[in-house]
Amino acid sequence: MIRWSPDDIYFNGVQLGQDLERQRLEEEYGVTIEFRVFGANDVSEQRTALDAQLARGVDGVLLVPWRGESMRGPVQQMRDEGIPVVTSNAWVPDAPQTFVAFDNEEAGMLGGQAIVNRLNELRGEDWPAEGGVIIELRCIITASFDIGRHTGYHSVLDPIVEANDGLSIETREAGCDGGDARRAVDDIISRYGPENILAVASIDGTMGIGGAVPAFEAQGMLFPLDDPRHIPITTVDGTVPELQAIARGHIDHASVQPAIGEGVMSMRLLFDMMRSGEIPEAPTEASVLYEDGEELWMPVQVIPSEAFDGAWYRTTAYSVPEDVNYDDPGVWSNQMHIHDNGSLPDFTQ
Repeated sequence: MIRWSPDDIYFNGVQLGQDLERQRLEEEYGVTIEFRVFGANDVSEQRTALDAQLARGVDGVLLVPWRGESMRGPVQQMRDEGIPVVTSNAWVPDAPQTFVAFDNEEAGMLGGQAIVNRLNELRGEDWPAEGGVIIELRCIITASFDIGRHTGYHSVLDPIVEANDGLSIETREAGCDGGDARRAVDDIISRYGPENILAVASIDGTMGIGGAVPAFEAQGMLFPLDDPRHIPITTVDGTVPELQAIARGHIDHASVQPAIGEGVMSMRLLFDMMRSGEIPEAPTEASVLYEDGEELWMPVQVIPSEAFDGAWYRTTAYSVPEDVNYDDPGVWSNQMHIHDNGSLPDFTQ
């Protein structure tokens, strides 16, 4: 298992889903599945660890690439050698794989629409004509998840910006890092003035709550949700800190990336390939799994991909607070907190 950093909340949720599914499979099939886990937010470290694991011998690989394009060679090598591989969160472009993730573009669209709706509520529907700046915080501009969320945000916001000369979007790449995001937000506030900042569209949760929120707080720009001066902040992931920030009224929306569902599906698909000894061909048409499933991440769409050779198992995206409340126990981060602590998080923090 090659993943992002061990202190990444989201990917700890993915790994929990994989571990829960591993336990279920071991009980159902009477097998033992060993995980060898390496996590790093670094291309060379991931490549070195993957090469070492392949040299040692593996039956299958769960891969979350830091930069998907850097893994084309190893993923193609695994296919040539008949080693099953399931990628998740970010695909490896132009390489054969089975991929699991929600629709990042849809997540961005949900966030973009939330910004529009909140500004309509706070400032009236003529807010675009008055001009201003929307800040977009990006992680890694070459990563498929980042590109999808960016595309989704802009599909909603660009038509409004193009129709209003005084309105603009300022985009900064901050590497999914709260400190870098704060510096980016501070710079934009300094350049345009606090009175001209309209909203923040963050590609992930860390940059929203660790960058935009403290920047606004330090400059006296963090206003209550119902105050017309409130600046909407939207994020993508749905971690506990994001849910707590929604409960406090610091951010307005989180498009939930269902980590546990991603983990369950990726482990389930990998085991099916290891058990059968067959790597499935890319589907020729779309289909649906778990159409009547009760989990928030269901149903799962199975879609032929144009970006790689294989199937995309697309889990369902949803929003907090639009679709479910921040304290819904079905949200993956709440599930994880219940699993680890026996209770929901403290939303008064």
